[in-house]
This record gives sequence, C-alpha cells and structure tokens, in this order.
Amino acid sequence: MKNQKSKEAKKPTKERIFDVSLDLFSQKGFDAVSVREIAREVGIRESSIYNHYTNKDAILNSIFKYFEEEIVKMRPPEARNPHKINEITPDIFHERVNRTMNILKTPKMAKIFQISISEEFRDERAKKIVLHTLIKEPQQFTEKVLAKMVENKVIKPINPKTLSVEFQYPIFSLLLEYLILKNEDSDTSAVENAIKNHVDYFLNTIQLEEED
Repeated sequence: MKNQKSKEAKKPTKERIFDVSLDLFSQKGFDAVSVREIAREVGIRESSIYNHYTNKDAILNSIFKYFEEEIVKMRPPEARNPHKINEITPDIFHERVNRTMNILKTPKMAKIFQISISEEFRDERAKKIVLHTLIKEPQQFTEKVLAKMVENKVIKPINPKTLSVEFQYPIFSLLLEYLILKNEDSDTSAVENAIKNHVDYFLNTIQLEEED
C-alpha cells in the first residue's frame, strides 16, 4: 500500500486529478462530487485544479475523450484498415470480443464505462458514448464486415444487418452484466462463459455447410 501511494504521488498532477476524479465519479456520480473534494483527495489546493482543468465538467470531458480513444483498440489491426477488409475471416468475432474483454478488465476503462451508463440520461456526451460508441458504431461496423463476407461467399447469404444486430446487441448486454458483477466483486465466470458461447453459436450459425 505504501509503495502504491508513493507511485501515485510521483504521477504528474494532471494525471492524479484525472485518476481521483475517475474514482469519485464512478463511486458517487458526477453531480455528487465537488472540485473541493477532488482537490482534497489529490492533496492539492482547490485553486490548483484550475491550472489543469477549467472546471469539473472539463475533467469529465477528458475522461470521456480518453474512453473513446481507447475503445477503438477493440478492433483488430486489420479491421481498422479498410483496404484489408477482404482479408477478414469469421475469427475476427472471437478476436474482437477478446480485445473488448481485455480492455474492460482494466480498472480505468471499467470505471469510465460505469460513469457513461450512469450519466447517459443527463449528459449528452455519455449518451453519445453509450448509443454510438458502444452500440450503434460496433453494430454498423459488424454489418459492414458481414456484408463483405457474404459477398466473398465466406459465410451463408444471410442479411448482414439482421446478423449484425443478432450478434452485437446480446454482446452489449452480456458485457454490461459482466461489468456490474465485476464492480460488485462477484463471480464473473458464468457471464464470461455465456459470452464465449454466444460467439461460438453465432459462428456456427453463419458458417457455410460443408459439401458432401
């Protein structure tokens, strides 16, 4: 614990403000946390906060911006390059989910996910993250990949939009359940197994039948 505190103290002040704010916002909610409380937890004067952030809202904005930058890493490298879309195989679905799980297992990203969910009805930025970054954009990207696979006769000729919804929306629900359980320090093994089974079932459903 002493080493951890020493390590935290060596971080730049702006990073410490970010980390403390993230902890407090995820624990109490954005509105329940004051700049004074953040400064007290960081161990600086309240006025010193404004040397790094114009106000509390600017801190939240930086948190959301960090999340959006990191969430792009859920995509495998070849999926981020539109010129390589023809090289994508159905295995990408396991890889994407594994990458997502690895990102959400990091405490920082899990806390931001929690803040986004709790603030989505009050904050347009949080709503954008949930509706666009976490739901619509992955679903649209999945549809694009599936359409290319159908075109290339890699999978069955099933409607890509329908397939993308069938894949993405259960995944979002399962990931949300995973984060709720993780936040409570509950056992997540059952939901992690459910996520794997969902991907396996989806891939079995779309794969071409072998010819006799």
